[in-house]
Formats: sequence, structure tokens, C-alpha cells
Amino acid sequence: EYFVNGETDDAILTVEETVGIGEGSVDRGAKFIEAGVLMVMEMKATDVDKMLAIYSRTVSEGKIGKDAIVKGLSDPLEFLSDIEIDAPLARAHLVTILASFVGVDKSPLELNFLLEAPEYFRTDGKAADLAAKIIKKLGGEQKSEHLEVVEKLMTAKDKENHATAQELITAA
Repeated sequence: EYFVNGETDDAILTVEETVGIGEGSVDRGAKFIEAGVLMVMEMKATDVDKMLAIYSRTVSEGKIGKDAIVKGLSDPLEFLSDIEIDAPLARAHLVTILASFVGVDKSPLELNFLLEAPEYFRTDGKAADLAAKIIKKLGGEQKSEHLEVVEKLMTAKDKENHATAQELITAA
């Protein structure tokens, strides 16, 4: 409904009422994150921006917490390679989404959440490259913690192509 009428305040209220606080709120919040991310990964960049207006606000206002965000991003990360087959912009959209989550004021999410992402994503989903693209999207000064995350996510193949995490980030 939000994509049609663009009523941000109504959408935020709906999220607040649906997710709520208390028992089950992490699971409900995770489903909200998962469904929205999976949907816009196959849409246009303008739709990603619309979704991020809602997500950024719900996160910064504390309506959805870190546990729900991390849980909700699990399937989009795990199935990214499969989604890219039909939606070539899915990775770029996910980079935009994740950079927004990591970069939003008061966000409980740090880039190191990728270290706990599903195993298939970490081993076969080009996780280090995704992290590098998120870092570039964030702009500004690179944090040593971010370099450590990329380094830990680098596979043997990544290390063959790039001697250091910094090289991979530069190439991303």
C-alpha cells in the first residue's frame, strides 16, 4: 500500500502496530525486514529508496531492533546469488539497503553482522565483495573494524585476486 500512496507516517504506524514490543516482536520484525528486502531486491532503485525511508525511520526510532534486522536479512543474504539470476540489480540494491542500515543514525547494526551471516553466503555468495561495496557506499573514512570484516570474509579465491582487504575495497 505504501508504494502506491506514499504515506510514510501511516506506514510507520502500521509497522509499529504489527511488530509491536514484547513476545514475538523479534520474529514479526524479522518477517517485516525479510519480506520488504526480498521484494525490493527485484524492483527499481526508486522502490528501494521508498522502502528505505520506512526502514531507516523504524530503525532510528527503535521500532525494530538489531536481532530482528539480522534475522530478517538472513534469507536475502543466503539467496542473493539465486535472486541475481532473475534480478541482476539485486546485489546493488542489497548494498544500498545494507549501507542504509549500517549508516543510519542510532542503528544497532554494524558491518560485522555479516560475519554471522548464513554459511553459504559467506563461502559462495561473494560476501567480502558485498562488504567492500557497502563500505564504499558509506563513503567517508574507512574504519579499521570494516577492514577486519572484509579480511575475515575473504575466501581463498578473493585472496588470489586481492592481496589485502584494502585492495578488494578499492577494486569494488
